[in-house]
Amino acid sequence: MGKNIKYLGHVKLPYEEILSLIHLKSTKVNTTYDTEDDCHYVDRNKKELEYSKRIHALYHPNKKIGLFYRYSNEKLFDLIPKNFWKKFKMHKNTCRITIMRHPPGTVSIPHIDVYHNAVKELGKKGLDTNRIRRIWIPLTEPKLGHALFVGNEVAYNVKKGTVLTFNKNIPHSGCNIGDEDRFVLTMTGYYG
Repeated sequence: MGKNIKYLGHVKLPYEEILSLIHLKSTKVNTTYDTEDDCHYVDRNKKELEYSKRIHALYHPNKKIGLFYRYSNEKLFDLIPKNFWKKFKMHKNTCRITIMRHPPGTVSIPHIDVYHNAVKELGKKGLDTNRIRRIWIPLTEPKLGHALFVGNEVAYNVKKGTVLTFNKNIPHSGCNIGDEDRFVLTMTGYYG
């Protein structure tokens, strides 16, 4: 990959079972217009805040381009293999797992992570965001237009089950400029 996007390995998951969770009543759905998510403004230093404001000015006029869905369900934890946690050095008790779905023609706007939504959702105000990383796993085989950008690096044509992480301090974004939904499993939590 590169210095900003790190390849950690590959994991076999019950992909169809994971994706079927998005249809359950027990699944929480967060429909997000990325240009309206307050996480881009909270807990920011001056440089990050200026960057967020500049990006929002560029993307806000067409807010639908930033539409995507986050699905969370406690059942996701049962579908992650037991050896995953040790192999990828993630702490299960501080982890937030979501399925992200980008419909065709949508993006997550360029941003820098401070994990505001993860901390808010986990309800752990004392969570040390310096110890957090995000793992990114495609849930489908590579499709036209499905990409992750971190700085000037691109993860494209990434096989289902590939485990990546990236430098949260570098502006990054994802997109689906193809013709099929893009599904990615994200895991955010303590590692080491």
